[in-house]
Amino acid sequence: MLGYYIVKLFSKFLCIAPACVRRLLASALGNLAVLATPKWRMEMAKANIRECLGLDEAEAEKIAKESMRRFGRMIVEVMRFPLLTPENIGDLVKVEGLEHIESAHAEDRGIVICTGHYGNWELLGGSLALRGFPVISITRKQNNGAMDKFINEYRAMVGQKLAYNRGTNSLLAISKMLRDKNCVGILYDQDTNDDGVKIELFGKSCIIPYGPAALSRTYGSPIVPVFLHNNEDGTCTAKFYPKFHTPKTKDREADFYAATEQLVRILEEEIKADPAMWFWTHDRWKDGRQRFGGEKKKHHKH
Repeated sequence: MLGYYIVKLFSKFLCIAPACVRRLLASALGNLAVLATPKWRMEMAKANIRECLGLDEAEAEKIAKESMRRFGRMIVEVMRFPLLTPENIGDLVKVEGLEHIESAHAEDRGIVICTGHYGNWELLGGSLALRGFPVISITRKQNNGAMDKFINEYRAMVGQKLAYNRGTNSLLAISKMLRDKNCVGILYDQDTNDDGVKIELFGKSCIIPYGPAALSRTYGSPIVPVFLHNNEDGTCTAKFYPKFHTPKTKDREADFYAATEQLVRILEEEIKADPAMWFWTHDRWKDGRQRFGGEKKKHHKH
């Protein structure tokens, strides 16, 4: 648990450090993230950026590195969660389209809030909870127990409730939250190796979890996509999209596909608008290690 206490001490320091020090640390941590990323992942990220966005090698490399550097800022923002309150959250996180989530909230059927590994998704969930929306975030249990304890403590600190995406109680917790007219936050842009909807993301076939579509169809809850953008002045902007619902016809799979496709098209637009905000070094299409990992390892034996 030593790691837990070291991170807590780092958090205390960042809560009192001046802005210039925080910027320097964010930059240093971001550069460290680039250096620590395995080479095959950076090669995969650059290739995916070229293929998805039609950019040249130089621009793809710039975006891939910036995609990792932004984690420095993200870490600093999370470390300062103890300072966030309902009164000051509006100073840090601006909002576009708040009327969309308010309209969804008025339906009184709970809300399926959908975002991606884009910008600071931890801050996004906290900003919603601090604005008075009862949020349960569906999360993956961290491999490191100390870090799992830390991040869950900080999520709870800003008002989020939590449910792991695996385990006997996860589905029950999610279902109860929606029945109780609360908000369920889901990161829908990664392949969890579970069943999902086979669909094209930037023209490349992949699997998207059907959780958001299924929850909306089962409980009649509206789906509200939202993405958090970084601003140059150190603030962020949460951009909400209009609500929609999963259709409920006799063809359940077609219904899942319709809702998921809508989410995927929104994700594509967000990524195109600000490519460096997305987590490109994740092996999204499940071919990165095969394309850039195995071959590279064989080559470096010589």
